Amino acid sequence: MIKIYKSQEVSDGAGVKLNRIIGSNKIDNANPFYLLDEFRSDNKDSYIAGFPMHPHRGIETITYMVEGSFTHRDSKGNHGVLKSGEVQWMSAGKGILHEEMPAMEEGQLWGYQLWVNLPAKYKMAEPTYRHIKAEDIPIIKEEGLEVKVISGTFDKVEGPIKSYFPVDYMDVKLKGGSFEKELRITNVIYVHTGSIIIFDADAKQEINSGNMILIEDVSKVKITGENSGFLFISSNPINEPVARYGPFIMNTTDELLQAFDDYNNGILDK
Repeated sequence: MIKIYKSQEVSDGAGVKLNRIIGSNKIDNANPFYLLDEFRSDNKDSYIAGFPMHPHRGIETITYMVEGSFTHRDSKGNHGVLKSGEVQWMSAGKGILHEEMPAMEEGQLWGYQLWVNLPAKYKMAEPTYRHIKAEDIPIIKEEGLEVKVISGTFDKVEGPIKSYFPVDYMDVKLKGGSFEKELRITNVIYVHTGSIIIFDADAKQEINSGNMILIEDVSKVKITGENSGFLFISSNPINEPVARYGPFIMNTTDELLQAFDDYNNGILDK
């Protein structure tokens, strides 16, 4: 099954203008993915306010910076500057507070944040933070094809991230070549540059930039394009109850209320 969704312009954080790909009134989630945002602008007024200190519990957040830079700081003492081509992979676990603020006042800021739900047995794990440098992320180059492997495996090359459960996350560029990949159950493709042609059995569809393709229960995909680019994100759904509000994703309403109580009492990350 293949469905196509148009990204939605929203404002979040302290007023950052975003393209919301997952987590909108068009598509609430693509289990286990509960949010995918694209921040992309060369107008500093669209991003300069950033994302001041805010909490998370029960999820992983993955920030991938294509261009520009963000400064990260969290309540566990982690601090760093996320630069072009780099990735921040944070497992909030039982709770963490963090902020992400532009480390620039001019130029283009282009990046993505993805929220991945955690299974119940990991929701109250200790938080972890990983900053992956651009040079540590493999890039596979074939004729007309370039694949940046953030996590998962492509052509027997494995990305640097080992998450709680398997997630494929790749940035793909096409210049006349083709991308072919075995699929998991939930597969998200977001076209960020140009247009692509996706093959489904005997049919094919052309998808333009700004659109997301959700593919479920399909074993393999083939994509072609000229001067095109897309994110490929794939995993399997978590078959557990979900209680969600704002930055917290838990399994029950009681757990969700406890998260808010812990945050309000200043012990979310203790």
